[in-house]
This record gives sequence, C-alpha cells and structure tokens, in this order.
Amino acid sequence: MSTRRPGRSDEPRPLRDSLAEVTADLGLPEPDALTLLIDRWNDLVGADIAPHCRLTSLRAGVLRVTVDSAPRATQLRYLENELVERSTAMLGPGVVRELRVRVGAPSARRGR
Repeated sequence: MSTRRPGRSDEPRPLRDSLAEVTADLGLPEPDALTLLIDRWNDLVGADIAPHCRLTSLRAGVLRVTVDSAPRATQLRYLENELVERSTAMLGPGVVRELRVRVGAPSARRGR
C-alpha cells in the first residue's frame, strides 16, 4: 500500500517549496513576508519613523512592532489602517490584518 499523496512525486524538491506548501496549508503567510516587510519598512512608514522601529513577528495576520518611545507607538497605532492597506498591496490580502505596537528597545531591526 502506497503512502504517497495523489499528484506527489518521489523526486526530491527544494525545501523552500515544501515550506511554502506547508505554510499555505496552515494558513500562514509566505515565509518571506516578514523579510519583505523588514526590507521595505522604510518605504511603508517613512524615513522619520523607520529607524525607531523593529519588526518582531508576523503571525496569524498580526504584525508586531517594537518602538523606542510612547509617542512613536501612538504614531504607529494612528497609522495602523494605512500600514495594513500598504502591506496588503505589497503582500496580498490577509497577510497583515492588524498591527500590535509595544514600547521597548528597537536597537536593530530584525534580519539586518
């Protein structure tokens, strides 16, 4: 009895392809979504805000950002709808649905 799923090959395939399939099956964003947001964060929020932020995670449509001060947190929360719209234009619908901001020490943006 074969355990192969229909339409599957016994040929090896790139790990990246397998991860993309698993994340899609689980309803998670593409593996590169957070990396793309980190790389394009300056474009999304602007050069004045970006250095004060660190993207910490993207899970279940929630983008978590750490900022260096309460006024920056308020500023990002105010921009949430606009940032979700810009992220949707970049990544597709549902990848970023919500922004959660906390005050901390964003000394270095993740992935840099």
